[in-house]
Amino acid sequence: MNLRTALRGTAFATTAALLLSTPAHAALPGGVSPGRFAGRPASGPILAPPPAGISARGPAQAPAPPQGPLPLSGCTVVATAATCELWAKAGQLVLPGAAAPVPIWGFSSTVDGPAGTPGPALVVDQGTTVTVRVHNGLSRNLSLALPAVTGLAPDPVGAAPGATAAYTFTARRPGTYLYEAGHTADGARQTAMGLVGALVVRGQPVDGRPTAYGDVASAFADEALLVLGDLDPALNTSADPYSFDLRKYAPKYRMINGKSFPETDAIATDVGRRVLLRYVDAGVMSHAMSVLGLDQSLVGQDSRPNAYPEGTVTVPLQPGQTADALVSIPAGPDGRRFMVFETGGQLNNNGQRYGPAQAGVSPVQAFGGMLTFLDTNPAPISGDHVGPTVSRVVAAPDPAGVTAPVTVTADFSDVANGGSTVDAAEVVVDDLSIGEGTGIAFTSAAFGTASVVTGATATIDTAVLTTLTQGRHTLWVRARDSAGNWGVVNSTTVNLAVTGAVTTAVSVSPNPTSSTATLALSATGDDRALGGTVVAAEYSIDAAAGNGAGTAMTLAQPGAAISAETATIPAEVAGALTEGRHTVYVHTKDSLGLWGPMGSTELVVDRTAPALLQGAVLPASTNGTVGSPSDPGDLRVNAAFTDPVSAGVASPIAGAEGFIDTAGTNGSGFVFFALDGAFSTPTENTYGLVPLSELTGLSDGQHTILVHARDAAGNWGPLTAVTFTVDRAGPTITAAAPSANPVTTQSFTLNATASDAFSQIVAGEWFEGADPGAGNAAAMTVTGTGATTAALAATVTGLANGAHTLRVRAKDAAGNWGSAVTVAVTVNVSTLIFADGFDSGTANAWSSRVGPVAVARSAAMGNSYALTLTGSTPAYVVDQSPAAERAMHAQFTLAVGTFNTRGGTVDLYQLRNAAGQAVATVQYRRTNAGASQLRTGVLTSAGWQYSAWTGIGTGAITVKLDWTSAAAGGVALTVNGTRIGSITGNTSGSTVESAALGLVATTGTNTGTGAVDSYTVNR
Repeated sequence: MNLRTALRGTAFATTAALLLSTPAHAALPGGVSPGRFAGRPASGPILAPPPAGISARGPAQAPAPPQGPLPLSGCTVVATAATCELWAKAGQLVLPGAAAPVPIWGFSSTVDGPAGTPGPALVVDQGTTVTVRVHNGLSRNLSLALPAVTGLAPDPVGAAPGATAAYTFTARRPGTYLYEAGHTADGARQTAMGLVGALVVRGQPVDGRPTAYGDVASAFADEALLVLGDLDPALNTSADPYSFDLRKYAPKYRMINGKSFPETDAIATDVGRRVLLRYVDAGVMSHAMSVLGLDQSLVGQDSRPNAYPEGTVTVPLQPGQTADALVSIPAGPDGRRFMVFETGGQLNNNGQRYGPAQAGVSPVQAFGGMLTFLDTNPAPISGDHVGPTVSRVVAAPDPAGVTAPVTVTADFSDVANGGSTVDAAEVVVDDLSIGEGTGIAFTSAAFGTASVVTGATATIDTAVLTTLTQGRHTLWVRARDSAGNWGVVNSTTVNLAVTGAVTTAVSVSPNPTSSTATLALSATGDDRALGGTVVAAEYSIDAAAGNGAGTAMTLAQPGAAISAETATIPAEVAGALTEGRHTVYVHTKDSLGLWGPMGSTELVVDRTAPALLQGAVLPASTNGTVGSPSDPGDLRVNAAFTDPVSAGVASPIAGAEGFIDTAGTNGSGFVFFALDGAFSTPTENTYGLVPLSELTGLSDGQHTILVHARDAAGNWGPLTAVTFTVDRAGPTITAAAPSANPVTTQSFTLNATASDAFSQIVAGEWFEGADPGAGNAAAMTVTGTGATTAALAATVTGLANGAHTLRVRAKDAAGNWGSAVTVAVTVNVSTLIFADGFDSGTANAWSSRVGPVAVARSAAMGNSYALTLTGSTPAYVVDQSPAAERAMHAQFTLAVGTFNTRGGTVDLYQLRNAAGQAVATVQYRRTNAGASQLRTGVLTSAGWQYSAWTGIGTGAITVKLDWTSAAAGGVALTVNGTRIGSITGNTSGSTVESAALGLVATTGTNTGTGAVDSYTVNR
């Protein structure tokens, strides 16, 4: 695909078509004539070449020579050392179309020289030791950065105002480099203001030919440095660029070497030559560069050569990136120009674009931006082949309206182009593609008689004006001499008003509205784009009124190009509007007598008030000291409101309020808040807080919170009651009694009935002895939760035989505990749980047996039957008679005899819980020294704890274990009536459901034999 095909269908298609089709004597972009560039070598780019042999510079001007390679510049070179001076200072930049020079910060090579952007080109040879001295003439610190130079550390400090900083490095690699303001806090803004430039390290020649990278592939004949920059006047003209928000940076100008087309300098070359284009993107934006009609060969990027040259149409560059591309000028007629330009449709200066009139698009003045030419230097010839030049083109009136003609005045001269007389002239509106001689003719008595014609006029009548779109139009003017040559065009623009001033920012307040009061209407009339002034404005509702038929508005700045417009819509007018959506129209009249297009806004009339969807008070009952879980110091009122859809509209909820028991005037209640943080939708979840201190004067009983909401239209909804209860008295207890009295079992049920005057029963508890404090006693189950009367029940275990006094109380939903009532209980339970002396010669009396259990006569036990202890395999009996026991007293006879654990440990006895896990134990061991020992262990809330080992004999002894489950429970181990170990701890989490006796657990290899007999366990 060639470039012309690639550009087809893009925003640049119009440009390409014009460049490829316009004859030699046709238009220059922007109305530029060749004379504008007189005396500037190789500049003043022309869109298309003149016929072969004709010089665009005039018959007497010799062609400029090809540009050749870049010379050493910007530095003082002594041997292999170069010193480069950069003076940073404020300056100005003249840009095409700008009303005034734009302030910049730039570099100069001398202390007295003007600041420029980019700064001086620094061109040195490979291998040179370079020292760049930066003299800071700005108000804040400045450093220098060369991003692609190796061995140069970033400088975050730089030179203070008035001081100098030096940067030294060796130019080891050939290539193209960027230099810019460095890494200080203000470096980014200093760069954007223009403190940028380029460093070129020239490669070694090959066979006497200059190269980019010291190889044949990068050899060239001509060389050009193109430093690409962008500029946002908002930054450069701001009062303090250091405080400018760079996120708002939006460049309006794009430049090559600090110039925007048509001011850019062409690159002089010739046919058959290779041109090295050194691109440097020194801007803040990305730029992509192309050569119209030619390919580029990319030989290096960021000062590093490509392994192989890469053919490309477009060279894309990111900010700070450099690229070196070769372009070969093909053989053919001399005098051709090839356009070097930024792709992407950005060829404009501050928004100006070229193009014929299109529907809805106002054409504006010619090309700009990053555009220049490769110029192949046409040779001069004799004869008159160039048409007249055009100057002093003026259109009046400007701005103009379609109701009156526009007069175009211009001067024409053929003196510098051959001296023929000026024969005719014409003006073309917008579209230069029409043939020469078909435009609107100029009139002058001097046509056909003189080489200079001044003050010629052409009239664009209203019949033509009414076919044009509103906005700015380009008036192209050209003339013909008596030799038949049409000259280059010049141009001016006229701002045409077709429909008058525009109206923007139309708004009505309040909106939405209930339309019960006056409404404020505002808008802005703006005729700046057309050059006129605002003289009147009017509005209408629901139908766009004809010109002058609406209701007049007041102008804040009558006779100004832009003015605020206001009006008050009376309450009676607003009140007559139906509920629903309405349109308010506003339009503006300008000084040209034209009413502009309608601006409008939607006005919503909503007379339907919001309604409560649901509401609740948390807690629903309170004693005046208990608040909601999320707001302990307050009652929380949750309420959901919605604004119903009526006549197709529903307004956002704008607020809500509440009253305690008695309604007040709208807007005087306590405030509700939106749950999501903002009132913004027609349905909102809200909440309000009532401090508990507000309840002090309220009586016990049910009360109401009256709630309602207001929508954005100002409608208050009806008050709706949400109830809560104030209850400062606790529940009373009746019918408190055990399931049986006296109690003959280890556990029994304690029953009671709780009643409250206002609130629901939520909890109950019982205790014996000292009052542990409300809420700290044993909990009772509540049957009938949600009612003011409920049944309480609790299972009581572990009471000793005898008389007991229990106390029962209840709590209501308001947080009140009632008074405790007493319950007398008598316990008469047998204490024996289980006993077995193995007298039957078996272990069948036990609930179960584990392992190789053996019962045999024991000499140590007086030859009675006993449970044998032997071996290393667990062998024991289990009793499951205990039932949730919280206090147990176990006793057995033990004769360890020759039973030797050889340093290991054996559990002889375990009390177990319902899961079969041990909660208390008696352990035996025989040490390696031959000592027999016992100890006890118990499971507490802190884990297992053990007593110290105590020595025993090998003969028969009586072992007793006492265990209790309590906050201060534990175990005690007694041998022959003497306590040998005890442990105290929190055992309240344990109850006993079984007991195991024998070789219950072992940790080693046992030898010998022992015996256990006479087992008894009591409560």
